[in-house]
Amino acid sequence: MFLMYRLLYKPYFDITDKRKKEVEKNLNEAEKLRLEAQSKKEELDKQLAEADDKRREILANADEQAKSIVKSAQQEAEEQRKIILAKAEKEAEDIKESAARELQSRIVSLAVAISSMILKEQIDKKKNEELIRRAINSLKDKGEL
Repeated sequence: MFLMYRLLYKPYFDITDKRKKEVEKNLNEAEKLRLEAQSKKEELDKQLAEADDKRREILANADEQAKSIVKSAQQEAEEQRKIILAKAEKEAEDIKESAARELQSRIVSLAVAISSMILKEQIDKKKNEELIRRAINSLKDKGEL
C-alpha cells in the first residue's frame, strides 16, 4: 500500500493540489482583474459625468452669451433708431421753419405790392376790391398762393 501510495496516490494528489492551487491563483487573478475593470469603469463613468456636466455648463454659458449679445444689439439698434428719429424730426422742423419764413416773406412782399398798387391808383372802394381780386387771381395762376 505504501508503494501504491507512493507511486499512484502521491503523484495524483500532487498534481491535483498543484492544479487546485493554479485554479485558485487564476481565480484570484481573475477577481483582481474584475475589480480593476470595475474600478476603471467607475472612473470612466465619473469622467463621462464630469464631461457631461462641463458640456452643460458650456452650453449654458454660450446661451447666456448669445442672449447678452442679442440684448446688446437690440439696445444699440434702439439707440441708433432714436438718434435717426431725432435727426429726422429736427430736419423736418427746420424745413417747416424755413417754409414758414419763406411764406411770411412772400406774404409781406404781396401785401407791399398790393398796397403799392392801391396807393398808385387812388381809386374808389370798388376799384380797390377789383384790383385786389385780380392780384390774388394772378398770384393763384402763377402758383404763388
